[in-house]
Amino acid sequence: MKKNFILVLSLICVICAGCFQAKSDLIITNDGAVIQHRKFVGNAMVIRQIEDWKNNLEKLNPNVKAQVVVEGDLRGYELTSNYPDIETFAKSADDLYRAHDGKNRGISQRKGWFFDEYDFDFYWTIPPASLPPEAEFITQKAFNGVEFNMTIQLPYSAEKNNADEISNDGKFLKWNLAPVLIHGGEKSMQTRFKIWHEDKIALTAIIELIFLAATIFFFIKARAEESDSLRKDFCLKRNVFIGLFVALLIISAYIIFVPFTFKDA
Repeated sequence: MKKNFILVLSLICVICAGCFQAKSDLIITNDGAVIQHRKFVGNAMVIRQIEDWKNNLEKLNPNVKAQVVVEGDLRGYELTSNYPDIETFAKSADDLYRAHDGKNRGISQRKGWFFDEYDFDFYWTIPPASLPPEAEFITQKAFNGVEFNMTIQLPYSAEKNNADEISNDGKFLKWNLAPVLIHGGEKSMQTRFKIWHEDKIALTAIIELIFLAATIFFFIKARAEESDSLRKDFCLKRNVFIGLFVALLIISAYIIFVPFTFKDA
């Protein structure tokens, strides 16, 4: 009986070998928009499951764009969704990206003048399969060709992450989910990053330059003025602009370097 079980299992594994490839990509743009791209392809053994995934994703997001993909003996879909910002994406996220009680926080954020900071804490789990030892070895060999990766592309380098692969100066993060898909278990995908507001940074820099230029102007005028009353007036104005320059510098440093509490997106 055991030999028959191994024989049947071997036949199934040969048929299924390399039968499934999947990837789930998140692209975060400079302005905070989100492009979600997913690809699922497989052979005839898993195409029904792929069809079910596609239908469920279209129910979650009616605006998703699906395109048929054929790669040799594999067939499936590429699905693309666009979101105007991370908050909108968080509200319509599927199980891979949303929060699970006691496991992960999902997507949280803190808004700021110079930047918005985001914390991604994703979680995925599949119950472990209960197979006899002799079957475990065979299935391991058969499913070596199965691929399932999740990537995140950021506009700026990640501040921290637990990615399996990191490239492009920390802007491209990749996690391998295939072991969880094959053997069961759980996987945590985490990263924290900032999206800088370059327009507000430029505006603040211009204001600082104006304060500095006014300080220098009134300093020169006070040095050259012979009248005591006018000299005092120029000195007062000089001191006011010095105070404004220093105050804005301190406030800017506080905003950038002092940590704040994250809130759910």
